[in-house]
Amino acid sequence: MDCPKCDGAQLEAIEVDEVEVDRCGACAGIWFDPSELGRLLDDDTQKVGAIMTGDDDGGHDQRVASCPRDGTRLVRVRSIRNSAIVIDTCTKCRGIWLDGGEFRRIKREQPGVKLGELV
Repeated sequence: MDCPKCDGAQLEAIEVDEVEVDRCGACAGIWFDPSELGRLLDDDTQKVGAIMTGDDDGGHDQRVASCPRDGTRLVRVRSIRNSAIVIDTCTKCRGIWLDGGEFRRIKREQPGVKLGELV
């Protein structure tokens, strides 16, 4: 799959606590299929260390993006608990894109948050 934010970069499947997510090696953004983000938010920080990477001030938040699964334009939604977090979501497949560093910010600034409490 192509990275929705980087031109020409491919997403690489990685396994995190028995959940396979897709991460961009260039920007460290992560694609979560439905239910994957909610499951990993519940995990202990040590178990999800592999996706606690990336720099969330690289300008990727402002880029318009398309779903890497089906090409639908991603909808940008600000977190109701932290307006600095913007979650890009696909209205068709319900997947979620987090830019590099956003997963780490959510885990550090909002420990114990559930997916339904983000948006």
